[in-house]
Amino acid sequence: MAGIAGLLLGDVRVTAGLAHTLEGLRDTQGAEGQIASNFELRDGQPPHVSFGSLAPRIDGATWYLVGVALAARRGAINPDDFEDSVHATVRVLDALEYNGRHLIYIPTGGNWADEYIYDGYILYDQVLRAWALRLLGVTYEEHAWAEKAARIAARIDESFWPTARSARCHPIASFSPVVRRDIFDLAACSLLALSDLAPAMSHAALDWITTEFLDAGKLPPAFHPVIDEGDADWPALRRYHLHEFRNRPYEYHNGGIWPIWLGWLALALAHTERTAALETLRQLAAAQLTATPSYGFEEYFHGATGQALGTPHMAYSATGIVFLEVAAHADTRALFST
Repeated sequence: MAGIAGLLLGDVRVTAGLAHTLEGLRDTQGAEGQIASNFELRDGQPPHVSFGSLAPRIDGATWYLVGVALAARRGAINPDDFEDSVHATVRVLDALEYNGRHLIYIPTGGNWADEYIYDGYILYDQVLRAWALRLLGVTYEEHAWAEKAARIAARIDESFWPTARSARCHPIASFSPVVRRDIFDLAACSLLALSDLAPAMSHAALDWITTEFLDAGKLPPAFHPVIDEGDADWPALRRYHLHEFRNRPYEYHNGGIWPIWLGWLALALAHTERTAALETLRQLAAAQLTATPSYGFEEYFHGATGQALGTPHMAYSATGIVFLEVAAHADTRALFST
């Protein structure tokens, strides 16, 4: 994501970092085509590569494909150098689809929200896959990929708004054979709007975000509503964590406010020409940063108190602030649309 900010800024150094990162992901690719969620280069030793922790991290693959497409579009990489890797990644995602119904099944912890309790057919992951295929279909002149993206988009439109459109405010976050997570997912809604995959759905979601949060003077959290003690989902959320429990109410994934997703929302608002909402978002974010003078690019802000929490010095937090800054004048259509 920081590399994509470099593309929007026209920053040579950050763009070069994107190219190096994509090369590293390509060179550490798994035998079946899977892409690392992270890797560490070590002097004199093979790199340490992780494809996930408690669960496979599927969005490493989808973000890799988006990154290759966008970097190639701006001339930061030679797409020929990535063609075999891209084909392998597309194939592994096709394999994860398995049943031929155009959606991939994501385990709990299988994307960036690795301690949140949603799983199954998660909207965020479907959007990233379809967006990547649409972009790459142009990059490599693979018409089948563009057609597949259209089929995924149609299935998104059909499956993630399961009741009458007039009776809903935003798409559901996920569903599985046993549960439907009728919650708001800021990342999914922002990327859906930016990718132009399901315009009616994403425009309704942006309208709701504006009314529910921005016009009320609030920054939208990553997920809404918050899961409180006593809620039916609390026992499962309380048990599920990697090292220590972090999802207290209004913290981390459970109602925390993440600068990176505010940044993607800013780009989505600019992309859909929602100038007033974008300006409100930028003012609210600026007020939050002013109220946090010692902000060290922590992962998120507490959803109720505004306190900066989580790991500091995070490049993706800085990236979100860059997106907020450049959204008003960035040419999102030239980079993100097909």
